[in-house]
Amino acid sequence: MASLQILTGPTAGQVVDISAGEMQVGRDKFCDLVIPVRSISRQHARIVCEGNNCHIEDLNSLNGTYVNGQRIARRIPLKDQDRIRLFDVVIQYYEGAPPPVDSISLSQTVAAKLPASEDSPPAHRSTTIVGALDAIAAPRVDVGAQVKLRAVLDITRNLGKSLEVDEFLRDILDTLFKTFPQASRGYIMLADENGRLIPRAVRREGEASDSLTLGPISQSIALRVMKEGKAVLSRDTTVDSGELSVLEGPVSSMISAPLLGPSRKPLGIIHIDTKDPQHQFSEDDLEVLISIGAVAGQAVEHARAHEDSLQLDRRQRELAMAQQVQLHFLPQYPPDLPGYKFYSFYRAAQDVGGDYFGYVPLSDGRLAIALGDVSGKGVSAALLMARLCSEVRFCLVTSKTPVEAMSRLNREFAGPSLGDMFITFLLAIIDPQQHTLTLANAGHIPPLLRRGQAGAVQQLGVHEAGPPLGYDAEQSYTTMTVDLQPGDMIVMYTDGISEAGNPKGDFYGIKGVYNLVAGPARDVESLGHRLLDDVERFMAGNGQGDDICLLCFQRE
Repeated sequence: MASLQILTGPTAGQVVDISAGEMQVGRDKFCDLVIPVRSISRQHARIVCEGNNCHIEDLNSLNGTYVNGQRIARRIPLKDQDRIRLFDVVIQYYEGAPPPVDSISLSQTVAAKLPASEDSPPAHRSTTIVGALDAIAAPRVDVGAQVKLRAVLDITRNLGKSLEVDEFLRDILDTLFKTFPQASRGYIMLADENGRLIPRAVRREGEASDSLTLGPISQSIALRVMKEGKAVLSRDTTVDSGELSVLEGPVSSMISAPLLGPSRKPLGIIHIDTKDPQHQFSEDDLEVLISIGAVAGQAVEHARAHEDSLQLDRRQRELAMAQQVQLHFLPQYPPDLPGYKFYSFYRAAQDVGGDYFGYVPLSDGRLAIALGDVSGKGVSAALLMARLCSEVRFCLVTSKTPVEAMSRLNREFAGPSLGDMFITFLLAIIDPQQHTLTLANAGHIPPLLRRGQAGAVQQLGVHEAGPPLGYDAEQSYTTMTVDLQPGDMIVMYTDGISEAGNPKGDFYGIKGVYNLVAGPARDVESLGHRLLDDVERFMAGNGQGDDICLLCFQRE
């Protein structure tokens, strides 16, 4: 079975098997082999196979079909390893399967084997630059006829009607064709983020559509316009010699100018050409095109700035909504547990964050308190936090013991789904009848216990702590239990507090939290406020580097 291998273009490396029958090649999505390039006609060429014999013919394409460097005018047979060129897309024909070629050596092989006539304009066509003007410098104002100057004013007035780039670029081409009645083709192309010129508006004489096939433009002229900001007037000297051009008819002259916005950096190219040798373009015409290119460039930059502003507004609105949704995952009010008082604080480092806390009443009257910290910040951490919120509640209400709940929660987050992220987690269960606190720790900062009014402080569960959730699906966790005396306070927090930094690069640290908790405190609310105020004082205006979550409770 014969095959084709595409060597250059956006689908380079693609291999297509050719079965008996007919294969159409072109830009149209209904072709058998679709090549999405504007220099390729909608129906560009046809390959017909009967048995082991294949032939190729051109379908009156704009830019022609070449086999081994020669443009074909009729159906011709294909031989093994023939090179087919459709403008700047090169395809190789094989009577069988092509040899395997990696993507790196593919381009090198094409460059080495491509005939000179395939990489440059045909020898019978010669384009001469007869004038170049600096478009970045201020254009002269004493050029052009009144009608051409009026065209610039018309374009300027009409630009305010739309902020859609493609729409106003089409309008600019329409005005150019009225201003220069000899124009045969017109293109406006904008550079993408990789510097490639992408057609955004295309017009040919007598046509109002911008979906036409893109004809050839000299690469050297395009590079000069983009790199140097030069506007170029050129002439095809084959017109004088009577030879046939690559185009449908000979091009007499062409003018190209950069689109320059306020940044004075070329954003693209505006180009028109004519086949009329009696009405060739002049330097005055080039000056008019420079002015139009400057106006169009400013409009493009303003439209892009407007779109960026809209995108930013949309993103800010979406983040604000995401922030409200996330806050609804967190408790809106402290729990109503007789004999206990609660205080909590949450603030994300960005619009949304990965810290979590929650209260889950259990069926036997106990209260489960959860505190988690998803590594990282922003949207990805917030999404994982939302999942953690739902999983915690489910595991707690469906498990008989805290150890079982922790093990189930760990298994839920084990596996490749977390990637490089992890979750540290604290689970504390208050028994208001026995006044005990049962604690399980998955890699989180140990909470602090402040004993009564004496202020003695100790870390809880340092030796019982296990690894963060999701590290090992078979990991088992242990618990510890302490008695809660009247006045005892528990402080649980995330590393947004202990790792808060000041302008000198110092951290507040676990020791800073410990020392403040050991100080005087009337109740958990005053203790929480003192801790947060001290962290702010320590940061001394330094930005918040991580999400902050603080949860304190006290036996009255």
